[in-house]
Amino acid sequence: MSDLKEAIKQKCVDAGFSNARFSKSELLSAEGKQLEAWLLSGHHASMQWMERNPQKRIDTSLILEDVQSVISLAYLYDTPYEHSENRNIPKISRYAWGRRDYHNVIKSKLKQVCDVIESLQEGARSKAYVDDGPVMDKAWAARSGLGWMGKNTNIIDNKNGSFFFIATILTNLSIEPDHPVEDLCKDCTLCINACPTSALFEEYKLDAGLCISFQTIENRSQEITGIDLHGWIFGCDICQDVCPFNRPGTFTDDENFIPNNMIFGKSYDELLSFTEDDFKETFSGTPLMRTKYSGWKRNLTKALNETK
Repeated sequence: MSDLKEAIKQKCVDAGFSNARFSKSELLSAEGKQLEAWLLSGHHASMQWMERNPQKRIDTSLILEDVQSVISLAYLYDTPYEHSENRNIPKISRYAWGRRDYHNVIKSKLKQVCDVIESLQEGARSKAYVDDGPVMDKAWAARSGLGWMGKNTNIIDNKNGSFFFIATILTNLSIEPDHPVEDLCKDCTLCINACPTSALFEEYKLDAGLCISFQTIENRSQEITGIDLHGWIFGCDICQDVCPFNRPGTFTDDENFIPNNMIFGKSYDELLSFTEDDFKETFSGTPLMRTKYSGWKRNLTKALNETK
């Protein structure tokens, strides 16, 4: 391994990332065609923003003109805590259990890594994202061998499972690339069988309109129709919970993702009692602000009615 690559990998570890893998920047031709077909099918539901900047998504040089390499990073968020089986306690996706939004946590760490990258050579440049730009994070993660694209459309790592955030750094430094890893899903269909809404309608394919995560987070309409939430009020972990590579779990040591006792294990009645001011005070700076108060009440009310 070159000294340059080793220095960057070490800084990624020092910043708290569990893994860092490298790809040569090139056109994502095959992945771009798959994305185009998925969009044309309407499986992105109302996420019209995914239709923007299609060329940037497949050509990183339109983001960083002289880009040479793409760095894919994993940041663990799973904890030893488990979802309650009590029907009176609604479920929130693991990544949102803590007191801080992962974007803010990871962006500060990405800046540390980018500062190091830009200090290694004169003229070195970098640009970083954590699912907040026109970059196909999962495609690059799969190309680099950070994991393989699972049948549940999540990146899965043989060692760490799939409960991790993916961040991406583009740089104009030429770094020795890593290689994809074997897809170990093989004949397993546990995630597809477990999805209660058939959002995983085919291996490696997701219909966002049927996905509980989409409906409880991205859907901005006043009502959720066509599916049951099965007790979930923000996101859904089912297709990851059943994945054999998430057993036993590999846990984060970042306290930002330890469950917030203001929400974790609380009943429907307790959470529905939140006023809008309570909601803003409790969830300020967390992913749950994404639903806004109206979405929070909508999700809770629908999930509660389904238990009756």
